[in-house]
Amino acid sequence: MWVFTYVGALFNGLTLLILALISLFSIPVIYEKHQAQIDHYVELVHKNVKDAVAKVQAKIPGLKRKAE
Repeated sequence: MWVFTYVGALFNGLTLLILALISLFSIPVIYEKHQAQIDHYVELVHKNVKDAVAKVQAKIPGLKRKAE
């Protein structure tokens, strides 16, 4: 919430709307051009987050998942 206070002080609603519209049309084009690289790094991030969650769950007994 503290960060949103400063972001709100810098941008008004119209500016955020304009940035959202620009992102809406440019991000898919960028993803199509660089799909292999983006997917590679997303997979690395996903793996690291999964490993970190597993470590936290191993250290805190109440967070272990039940076997299905």
